[in-house]
Formats: sequence, C-alpha cells, structure tokens
Amino acid sequence: MIQSNQKFETPRVETQTWLLIVAVYGGWIGATLYGTHMPWWLLLMAGGWFTGWYYSLQHEVIHGHPTKKRWLNDLIGYAPLGLFIPYSIYRADHTKHHNKDILTIPGLDPESYYFDANTWAAMPRFLKAINIVNNALIGRLTVGVAITIVRFWMGEFRRLLRGDLTHLRAWTLHIVLVAGVLYWVNVICGLPVWLYILTFAYPGLALTMMRSYTEHRAAAEPDHRTAIVESRGLGGLLGLLFLHNNLHIAHHDQPAMPWYQLPAYYRSKRAMFLEENDGFLFHGYRDVMRQYLFAPIDAPISTSSYPTHP
Repeated sequence: MIQSNQKFETPRVETQTWLLIVAVYGGWIGATLYGTHMPWWLLLMAGGWFTGWYYSLQHEVIHGHPTKKRWLNDLIGYAPLGLFIPYSIYRADHTKHHNKDILTIPGLDPESYYFDANTWAAMPRFLKAINIVNNALIGRLTVGVAITIVRFWMGEFRRLLRGDLTHLRAWTLHIVLVAGVLYWVNVICGLPVWLYILTFAYPGLALTMMRSYTEHRAAAEPDHRTAIVESRGLGGLLGLLFLHNNLHIAHHDQPAMPWYQLPAYYRSKRAMFLEENDGFLFHGYRDVMRQYLFAPIDAPISTSSYPTHP
C-alpha cells in the first residue's frame, strides 16, 4: 500500500492558490454585479461555475492552504456563498471523512450516501424510490441537491431537539453571514434572492455533487473505496473546477498536498493507485455520464460487499 507520509515540497507562498482566490472571488463578484444584465442561461453558467469553484476552494483551505495559519485560511473560506451549509460544520465533517476505515459507512462517514440495513428496511417506499433516483447522476444533480440540503438540515434540527447546542455558534455566525451575502446580492446588485438561489447556490452545489458522485463506493476492503476520474476533454475543465479532486485517491493519499501538485503526483503513482483501489477508475466524466446518467451507480445499501462497522 502507498504510504501517506511521503514528503513533498509546498512553496512558502502558494502563488497558484492566491491567484485562484482572486479568480474565484473576482468572478463571483463580477457575476453578481452584472447579473441583471446577463441572459438567464449565461447567469446560470457563471453563477454555477463560480459558486462550485468556491466550494472547491473551501475544500482546499480546509486542508491547510494557502497558508500555514488556520485562522487566515478559514477567513478565506468562511463566506457562505453557497448559502446552505455552515463552513465550520463542513470542515469538521470533512475532517472525519478522511478516516479511511469509515469511508461510506452510514452513521460514521458524514459524507456517505449509503444506508444501513435497518434504516433502509424501515424507510417508506417513496423515500426508497427517491434515494434510488438520487443514485443516478441525473437524480444527484437535480433532486439530489435538495435531498442533501434537507437531510443535512434535519440532522442539525434533530441535534438541537436532543439539546445539543454545540453547533449553535456555527449556525448563528452562518445566518449573519448569509444575511450579508444576500444584502450584497439583492440590495447592492439588484438580483432577487430566488434568482440567486436558482442560478448560483443550487447549481454550484450540484456541480460539487457531480464530483462527489463518483468519489467513493461501498466495498469490504477500505483501499477499494476511493475512485479515480481521469481528466480528459470535458474532464480537463471539470478537473480545474474540482481542483483535481477527481483524482480522488491521490487526494486521500496526500490530503495536505495542494491542488496544483495532484496531477503530477497521480501520474507518478498511477499504476500503484490502480492496484490499490482495485481498478476503481473512470476515463473522464463522459465515461461517468455514459454509464450512470440515468442508471444508479450503486444500490443505496449493498448486502454483499457493504463495509462492516470497524
């Protein structure tokens, strides 16, 4: 197995990431400022791209970039441009997700789309049908976004009902910052809130979920759970949008490696990665769409190869 403690050089000043920050924030500001002058389809493309790119940037700062100062990195990623999920809760959940042994296991991996056998058996038929639809790419990019938001909010509401107030501060700050974002969007830029949701927040999260759609699978062996989507054609553009996290096994192997170093690192270890993850490979996003645009990528629960509780 590849060792995750291998040494790699990170520049003292991460010029590429600072340029990325300028591009993401500059593009988002420009798209909101001039949004009322754009046709809806162009606003959708710009809003979805820059919000999705911002989600990728948030992921990058969570992993310690572009500085060694966590408070500064957090400041860069804290703005809730996507509206729906508080940054600090996402940061905590994503940190848990990087424990390889719990990947995909419901109740342990906060980013799992799988259900345990008892939860699935007790689920009403219409919810089972919705979750099966959600396992096809077209479902994940449409109703799946709403499912993710509602599931997350319900989990937070249940936490509050239990008397657990540990996330209250995060939500209070999030709501204040969301009000600031919407003030900019609506009062300064003149975009209706509903239009921002439909052309920025919702499609931005949808693009992010296109990346996460293929990242992991249920498998008995933890090393077999993390995927590779190689960047070819359209995938090259999406690789930039996702900051090369489509090469997901390389990211999990070196979670602290900056985004711009991942492609070269992946190429240098490609054969070893394919051996490690048992050939869990897609030849670009066209390959993903060809196979799973209208077909479920997996069952919501697998009784044969589903990982057991460690």
